[in-house]
Order: sequence, then structure tokens, then C-alpha cells
Amino acid sequence: MTSVLVDWLSAQQGVGSLIAALVLALGLTAFNQFQARRRRVLSFRVRFNSPLGFSPVYAKLVARVMDQENTHIADPALVVARVKNVGRTAISRRDYKSLELDFSGRRTIAAGLTEEKPEALIKEFKDFQWQLGHSTLELPRVDLNPNEEYKVVVLLSNEGAGTNPPAKAIGRLSEGGLVTAADTPRTRRTTIAGAAVSTLLAGALVATLLFASSEQKAGTSASAPVCASGELTVEGSSAFAGIAAHLAGQYMTYCDDAKITVVAAGSFEGLDHLQNAAPEQRPRRLALADGKFIGFADLVPSRGIAVVPYSVVVNNGVAVTDVSLATLRRILRGEVADWQEVDATADSAPIRVVARDDRSGSRRALETYVLQGRQAGATSDSCDVLREGVVRSQPVICEQTTTSDVLVKVRSRAGAVGYVDTPNALLTPGVKQVRLGGRAATIDDIRAGYPFWTVEYLYSWGDLDKTDPLTRSFANYLVGAEARSMIAAQQYAPCVRADGTPEPLCTTPRE
Repeated sequence: MTSVLVDWLSAQQGVGSLIAALVLALGLTAFNQFQARRRRVLSFRVRFNSPLGFSPVYAKLVARVMDQENTHIADPALVVARVKNVGRTAISRRDYKSLELDFSGRRTIAAGLTEEKPEALIKEFKDFQWQLGHSTLELPRVDLNPNEEYKVVVLLSNEGAGTNPPAKAIGRLSEGGLVTAADTPRTRRTTIAGAAVSTLLAGALVATLLFASSEQKAGTSASAPVCASGELTVEGSSAFAGIAAHLAGQYMTYCDDAKITVVAAGSFEGLDHLQNAAPEQRPRRLALADGKFIGFADLVPSRGIAVVPYSVVVNNGVAVTDVSLATLRRILRGEVADWQEVDATADSAPIRVVARDDRSGSRRALETYVLQGRQAGATSDSCDVLREGVVRSQPVICEQTTTSDVLVKVRSRAGAVGYVDTPNALLTPGVKQVRLGGRAATIDDIRAGYPFWTVEYLYSWGDLDKTDPLTRSFANYLVGAEARSMIAAQQYAPCVRADGTPEPLCTTPRE
């Protein structure tokens, strides 16, 4: 009887130990969950990190990048990064111990913020001042609720820093930290261990003790495209080809089995080649055009990509900085031959008009919205001397096929004037922009009445939904959040705003 009682008590002691272990495991797991929920987690993801140059095929499109003081920026590069609160606890200003970006020896030139979610975040940044000129960049310390985010766009110089070094975040948070991979922090090891013990003791409770797994795998992005394989040719506007080439390159970094070739042939050529492509090639081609063109019955302007502002540019030696629309019309119609006729205080110098040919989307925008009529015909083939038989009193007017050709001629010839898209004008030394009636080629001034702009359209042969999967995928990527950030950083205005609503300039018919 005594032996049985001892055995019974021993058994009860084992059960008690098991229960105690279960309670302890549950308690530790619950505690770690509570701690994790309190932990502040800030995600830093580099969305784009690339030199602002192009492959040899596109190198002639852009010369050099200049800063606001018209000083050459050696080896320019651009970084776009997203900052997001991916934890379950709000982050306040006082929670930041430090927060900065390290560019591995590269010098910061300019910085800005975009795609604030929610838009009310914009107010949080209004008093922030960027400290530029160094290889590190302090970021604003703002209140961020869970899932709130913003993007940072930084212009850099890669000079002396090697081949495009990485950008990385350095920072500390009170009761938290930074993550650079997944949008959801990994479950803490102690939580997993506690849950494992609990599983051994009471398997039915496992589901209630573990965190919900992340819906988004590490290394993926909401902005990343849905990849498709194959080959695609995008041809057309030389004004937009540079940024299109950048975006194609970025798409291919996500999608290894895709090959996208961007050809800067001009708007008309891009449309003409698509219209006349062999039937088997049509689903794997897209055309970029500055504005809508008629006469291509089989082609569909599937979507507007961005507002393209144009600038009138002159050689740096021309003293004129502002002309009226009436004066510009006289210049481009060949009615003015000397800069002193434009500005009586300027030195006498012959005007050389470097124009686009009549297959150019840029020229069509000029004639439609600025000249309200035809540009003067060419009087010169070289942009230097008049053609044989042209009256000597006529100004030199020559026509070029691409944006880069215009810029080369304007910057290398005294007294030259031309017109190109504003982003390429800003990137080219030796030329300067001229205001029109006091207004500049900015999106704000466009809204106020600056007339020289158009919308960049993406054309497909027939309905886009019936084209090749890669064609559809890249077309969708061009209007996605990441592409919009890149387009905005290059001084265009995306046709889809950061909040997903249409840009009125792209949708409102012009008078």
C-alpha cells in the first residue's frame, strides 16, 4: 500500500512538472509576442541605384548633368529609397536615435521626397533642411504610424567612388531598429523556441502562440513588376528615350529572362515602324510618341505616361533670357535674323535656328501649342552656311532628327537657338533655357499657362491586352509606383499621381 502511494505521488509530481513547463513555455512565448508587438521597426529599401548615364546606344542623348549653379556634376547617379514603418507600433520623432543614408564615399548633390503615404505626411517635412555635399545624408525624423511611408530621391556624384557603390541606411530606434530586407520583421528566435516547446507539450495550441507569417516574401516589392520573358523593342520619341532606357534597365534587373531594347528614332519613326512591322513582330513592339498622331489606324495609344515639358534653349553666349511668345514666333518663322532685334541691349549676332524635322513630336507640339502655325523651312543643311540660292538676308535655319542632335548644334554654334524637352536641356552644358513670357518650363508654370508641353503616349499594335505578355508587363510597369518615382525625379510629371489618381494635365483636352 505504501509503495502504491509513493508511485502515485511520483506520477502526480511528473504531471505537475509537465504542466509547469507548459505554463512557463506559454508565458515566455506570450511575453516575447508582447515585446515584439511593442518593437518599433523601420524598413529601408533601395528601389533604384544607378548612374545617370546610358549604354553606348543612348549615350548621345545626354551630355552631362549640371547642378543649380550650372556646374558640371562628375559621374552623376540617382538613388530612390523607400522608408516605411513596418512594425505594429507608431514611431514618433523622439524614438529616433539616428537616421541617415550612407553612400559609400559618393557626394550628395540634391535630395527630395516623394510618394508620401498618406499625403498628409507632406506637412511633416515642410521645415526639414537637407545637409548636402557629404557622403552621408541625414533623413527627416518624422512621426510614422504603422504602414505609413515615403520615398527619398537623391542625386549624387560617383566621382572617385568606384562603380556605383551601394546605398545603405544607418540608424537606431528606441525599442526597435531598421530592417532592409522584408516588409515584415522576422519572428524572434525566442518566440519560435517557446512555441516549439509548447508544441511538444500541447500541439493544439501552436497556432495561437505563433505570429502570422508575412504575406510578402523577403526580396520582393509591391512596386516590382510581374515578370515575363522574351524580347521587346520600344522605339520612338528621342525626348523620352533616355528615361525609357533607364526604366527598361530597371525592369530587367527584376526579370532576368526579359530583353528590352529602347531605340531613340523619333516619334514618327517609332509609330511608322510599329505600323509596318511584320505580323509576328507586332505583339513584341511598343512606340513612344510626343502627343497623339493621326494616320496610324492600327495603332492604339494605350495610355499616357507623363507630361513632357519643352524648353527653348540658346547657346551660352546669347545674352537673352526671356522672350515673349510673339517674339519667339517671329524667330522660328524666320522673320528675325539678329539677336539685337530681339533685345536692343544685346550685342549684334546672327540668329541660327536649330529645329526638329517635320516627323518630330517635339516640333508638332511647338507648331500646335506655341507657333499655332508652321515653323519656317530649312535654309541650311549644316547649321553654318545658307543653302545655295537662299537670299543672304535670311537667317540660318537647319533641321535635326533627334534631341541630342539639336543640343550638340546649339551648344557648339554661337547665336544658336533650338527647342528640346526640359529634362535633356537641364542635363546639357553649354546651353541655357529661355523663359517664355516670364514663365519657365516647370510643371507649376505649365499649370499657370506655360504653353510648350505635351503628353508622352505609349502605342501598341491593336489592343494592349492582346499583345505579348512581356509587352503588357512592361507597359504596366511604366505606370507603376517605382517608374512614376523615376519619371518624376527626371522632371516629368507622371500621368498617374502618387495617390493613384489621374494627372489632370494628361486627361483634360487642351484648347
